[in-house]
Amino acid sequence: REKSIKYRWNMNIIVIIIITILILTNAITDAPNAIATLVGTKVMEFKKAAKLSAIFNLIGIIAMSFINFSVANCISSMVNINDGVNGYIVLISAMMSVILFALIALHFGIPTSETHALIAGLTGATIAIYGVKGVNFGEWINIIIGLLWSIIGTIVITKILRKCINQLSNQKVKSAQILSSCGLSFMHGAQDGQKFIGILIIFTCLLNKTQIPNSANPLNYILIIIYTATIMAIGVSIGGKKIVQNIGTDMVVLNMQEGLLSDVTTIFTLFIASITGLPVSTTHAKTVSIIGVGKCNGSKFNTKKVLDICKAWIFTFPVCGLLSYVLAYFIGEFF
Repeated sequence: REKSIKYRWNMNIIVIIIITILILTNAITDAPNAIATLVGTKVMEFKKAAKLSAIFNLIGIIAMSFINFSVANCISSMVNINDGVNGYIVLISAMMSVILFALIALHFGIPTSETHALIAGLTGATIAIYGVKGVNFGEWINIIIGLLWSIIGTIVITKILRKCINQLSNQKVKSAQILSSCGLSFMHGAQDGQKFIGILIIFTCLLNKTQIPNSANPLNYILIIIYTATIMAIGVSIGGKKIVQNIGTDMVVLNMQEGLLSDVTTIFTLFIASITGLPVSTTHAKTVSIIGVGKCNGSKFNTKKVLDICKAWIFTFPVCGLLSYVLAYFIGEFF
């Protein structure tokens, strides 16, 4: 009995450590999108922008959790894993696949979607352990809609707002861009923070041997919300300077008006998705907005950078899904 208790505690510690690393990885590799144009247009230096972003990411996670908890519920109810060791294997395998994929992308300075990597990882690991019946494919409808919205919605909103923002003076744009970066950081926390809260809800249910709720009440998970917000804020303050440079300057050179337009467009895209409960990729929305703004204004693109980003998006689902499947299979054999 003592060995069993010790074994379970060891598993819990391992899962908590991996979840924490995953939140930090997301904050370092994904959150830089919020300050990419702010730094790229030289309105603010990287270190100051990263600290400012960290504060608003933290606020965004906490605030949105009590405005609309649908994204967290979508992630937590994606898979049906309610039994001890197998549930832990799924979580460990899914998160390890996301971390590995994100770190490889970070090395090359390519922005990836941890949202899609996480979804693919959960799905692949669940199929390996439980079979196809373990996946709630009904939640995939929201994921597909969110994917389409992050591309189509961003393009449409860019065209709607373009004329208004292009008429602003440089002085007004400079001040507005700082505010828009804060807003974008808030929305990054609002979107991505809830995804990791969803993972922690799954873990809590496994820990307490309870059924994963279809519609969780955020009041029951206040400590989880605060923990996620704190870890993400730490990661954002560290930042991902290489990714900021890749998006903000290397992919396409934007002036201040274009940078502001990109930020405001992404804020609207993420806000509508969060309010309607759609899990979307902040990376997709931000990158598409930059490309859309540059395209509308006739800016020159670094074709190779754009293609590298698109390839990373295309390979996210199959690579993370397969990687988590293999990890779950071998970890399952070990246990």
